Amino acid sequence: MSTAKDRHAQKSGGQHKRPAIRGPRPAWVLAVAHALALGIALVLYALPHHVIPSVQEATGVVSSRQSIQRTAEPVATPEATLWPVQMAAETADAEAEATPAPTPAPTEEPVGSFRNKFADKFTDGEVIRTHSEYRSANLYVTFQKKYFDELLSRVYFVDIYVADITCLRSALAQDKYGRGIKEWVTKAAKRHKAVATMNGDYFGSRDFGVVVRNGTLYREKKNIRDVAVLYWDGRFEIIPPEDFDAMTVMENGAYQCWHFGPRLLDDEGHAMTTFNADARMLKTHPRSAFGYFEPGHYCFVVVDGRHEESRGVDMVKLSALMEKLGCTAAYNLDGGQTSLLARYDTLWNRPSGGGKSTSDFIMVVDDVVN
Repeated sequence: MSTAKDRHAQKSGGQHKRPAIRGPRPAWVLAVAHALALGIALVLYALPHHVIPSVQEATGVVSSRQSIQRTAEPVATPEATLWPVQMAAETADAEAEATPAPTPAPTEEPVGSFRNKFADKFTDGEVIRTHSEYRSANLYVTFQKKYFDELLSRVYFVDIYVADITCLRSALAQDKYGRGIKEWVTKAAKRHKAVATMNGDYFGSRDFGVVVRNGTLYREKKNIRDVAVLYWDGRFEIIPPEDFDAMTVMENGAYQCWHFGPRLLDDEGHAMTTFNADARMLKTHPRSAFGYFEPGHYCFVVVDGRHEESRGVDMVKLSALMEKLGCTAAYNLDGGQTSLLARYDTLWNRPSGGGKSTSDFIMVVDDVVN
């Protein structure tokens, strides 16, 4: 009489069953798996780059005022304004009749000092602080806001005269250099007691491009964009990436270097229509730009965008705006949600999506560093 065990052995032939061969997985399963794998890879990439703060060290290379060779001062530019200026014809007769009084030769100033050059802009020590103006022994700053119908956008303009180049300086988020270290613009402005603060190039979001802040070279890696250089003597120039050499500009007295761009005006200060930038950057966005008139005279320009009442501008329109303001050179900085402008320690513009924290700022402070 066979047992249940024997019957099972006969039925199976004394052998184990072969596992069933599965068919190919559905296409949607493979697509989901690939998407998950890509998502995990992006998260792993983003964590060290954008989420986990990483403090890093500077290169140890610094520049100083003493490295600057004096050059002849350019002719002073007229005051910049967002508002229509008085027509030249209205003042021609008065100018013809006026006899200019002889001016005494100014005493030589230290490199980066413009106290004598713009003596009529500064006070004898009194501080005047309003919503439209800040004036002191070291600064003359005016704030203007205007809606341009032709741009369908709101523009914020900060006109800046400094008695010393160190009144225009950079600030690092949380006063630290590294990746993923960010701070809100008003918090940085309050800590440094700034008169005006604008976002910089957001160097902390990438690991390429030069970083020079307040005379210290923090990073020199491959540059793929135009580089803006502000020197200790107040000069400002924009160098194509293929011609830029960090050691050379540091030896020549680089005070700040920003890597974003592109440049917005040609060598004659005229608007441009072609730029060293990809197509996405050229489109209509909120914008931040640094403008240069002459050594000691600069401006911050921020254009609100992505709002119903303020669209933003494309690069061609931003270039035309900087020429209209009278800048002789101008440079595009990080835009979009990063376009931020604080008047004193209060957010002045209306950034897209409420804005976001960033890694660095350009600010005006009423303090001279010797």
